[in-house]
Amino acid sequence: MSPALRLNGEGAPVELWLLRRAAARARQRQAARDWLAGELARRGQEACWTESPKGPWMTAGARWRSSFSYCGPYILCGLSRLGVPGVDLAGGADGPGDADVVHLYCGPEAAAGLAACPAPDRADVFARAWSGLEARLKACRRGLEEYSPERERFLAAARITCQVRHDGLWASAALRPDPAEPGRGGS
Repeated sequence: MSPALRLNGEGAPVELWLLRRAAARARQRQAARDWLAGELARRGQEACWTESPKGPWMTAGARWRSSFSYCGPYILCGLSRLGVPGVDLAGGADGPGDADVVHLYCGPEAAAGLAACPAPDRADVFARAWSGLEARLKACRRGLEEYSPERERFLAAARITCQVRHDGLWASAALRPDPAEPGRGGS
């Protein structure tokens, strides 16, 4: 596995690292656990999580919260002390159905942005919109669902804190204040 690449600065609302490990998903998840334990130890924190089918889940009351995303050989790792993070990593391949997908899931504003961009940029615009949506959904602990005003009201609690492009992929981070812990993350 290659060393972790920091994608934004220490102290960012959601700190992002990118790992590269060309392996089966189970081995990638183990690499994410190993990285998480090492990073928490570096910060003087005990690694406290429970296992879930999607990887480590920080226990209630943990000082740090985590989120992970996997895309090909890449693992995007996000950590935050300010609330519940959501991260996503997405690439794009300009497909004939992208406009319909963006309209159905990301909404009319994102669809208009995709329609207005030059054809060579569409895959990139699609990947950025998709990554941002997935990060917000993860921060709100929701699965993929079609756009609706009701969903958007719920997702309004999660704000995008960072979007960065690396090696043709968009890495997005979103943060939602933790409602279970008043004062954590502020409002």
